[in-house]
Parts: sequence; structure tokens; C-alpha cells
Amino acid sequence: MIKPVKKELRKIRTVVQKALARNIDHLYQDSPYNSLIAQLDKKEDFENYNEYTGFRKSFEKNLLKFTNASYVKLLGTLYHFNRFYGNFSFREACTDHTGLNSRMRFSLEIMKHCFSDAKKIYLTEHDTLYHKNIKKLRPQGLITSTYRPGDVLHQDLTKLTFPDNSFDLCMSFEDIEHIPDYETAIKELYRVTKPGGHVLLSTPIIFENDKTIVRATINEKGEIAHLLPPDYHGDPLLLKGILCYYHFGWDLLDSFRDAGFTSVKIVTGYDISKLILDTLLFIVAEK
Repeated sequence: MIKPVKKELRKIRTVVQKALARNIDHLYQDSPYNSLIAQLDKKEDFENYNEYTGFRKSFEKNLLKFTNASYVKLLGTLYHFNRFYGNFSFREACTDHTGLNSRMRFSLEIMKHCFSDAKKIYLTEHDTLYHKNIKKLRPQGLITSTYRPGDVLHQDLTKLTFPDNSFDLCMSFEDIEHIPDYETAIKELYRVTKPGGHVLLSTPIIFENDKTIVRATINEKGEIAHLLPPDYHGDPLLLKGILCYYHFGWDLLDSFRDAGFTSVKIVTGYDISKLILDTLLFIVAEK
């Protein structure tokens, strides 16, 4: 009896919060710097790109004054200022009617600009909000999987069951930092990508760092050995979260090049008019 009552109260609270959404149109200004997508090869490129982000950062600073509200409205669109484990981040917040945050909506912008012709696509997740949105955009040729042994959709990113040269586009988001042998995973993505095809991947990258920080490894006994205090990220299947083995630096791009990819870049950008904000970094690798 208590659970249905709580669920109904949450619905009522959401309706009230949406009705009280703060209109932030007055923060928006027409400018050529409202939207930007850049491709970067090395850390120095990011430092140059950073010079152009002052307009975005100024907007974010003003927007932070409104984060006590649950919802805001910009140019007629409603956005939820959701928090993750109580923390607010523009990268993970600003969800619109799709339920997708800034980071995931930026990946859709990259797809629209760079991969509109991709016919066969592999996505390393299933039955998520992102999967459901991609399925609407690309109802044909989409293959998904989940890392869940015994599941009919189970795939191990280090041992994919797909034939060589299967996909025009492979997409993996926030996965490889949780894979001890991430370099093998990158090689597998290369193997199943068609010549001329691409990988679109996101993972936490510390853009100030040249070298990757190894936080944990697997020892000779097959046990986890922590080199730094354990860092767990949210996971829909694990209440505790999932262990992060790496905080990547710019040398991650070299791992893709070593796997055989001919062109490897960081794609970054934002779109103030759509509240796609924060420093958003995606790897785009071409076979």
C-alpha cells in the first residue's frame, strides 16, 4: 500500500515542479559561439579549443544560479536539472523529453553530423533510454547487447561474437574504463568495424593528463588489486556500482592507433540553445 502512495506522490511532485519551471530565455543571446563542434588530435589542440569556450562557461555560470529549481525552460523546451547521487553536473544533467542528458544528446549531434549514412550499427547497451532513442532514429540495422552472462544478448567486449567487418558504426559509452583489458576491447571494436567505418566512444578522460592513471588491476590470482582508493561508477545492474580501473589521459588515442585505426580524434563541443553543456569529449576512430 505504501509503495503506490509514494509513487503517486512523486507524480504529483513532478507535475508541480514542471509547473514551477524557471524560464531562462533572458540568459540566451544570439551569437556564433552558441554552438560549436571541434575535432582534436592532441592535448595542445584542446588547449587551443578551450580559448573558444568562454561564451559557454559564462552562460553556465549564470545558469548555476537557477540550479535550485528542478526544471527550467529555454526557448520553449523543458529541461530537468537532475542530480546523480545528489551531485549536479551539466555533463550528466539537463535532460529533455527524451530523458537523455547533455553528454548523450551531444552524441546524437555527432551522429547527425558525421554518421548519417551508417546503415549497420552496434551499440553496447540494450533497453536503455539511449537505446530507445536510437531505435526511433535508426529502426533498421541496429544491433544491441548487454554484459550479462547467460542473457541471449550477452557480449563480452573483449570477445565479441560478431564476424570481422560487420558494422559501419560501433558505439560504446562509459564502458572501457571498467574493463581491465581495455586494449583488447579496442582491438575487438576494430575487428568488427568495416573498412571506412567508425567507432564512437566515450569514457572519462582527464584532459590535463598525457598518461592514463591506473587505479586497479587484476593480479596473477585473478583478484582485483587496488593501486588507488576504489572508484565506483553508477551501474543499473549493480547496487554498489561498477569499479573504475582507469582514468584515461591523451595516450588513450594511441591505443586506438595501435589497434589499427587510421584516424583517431577527440570530438568535443556544446550547444547552448539545447542546453548541451560542459566539457564533452568523445573519441571518433576510423578504420
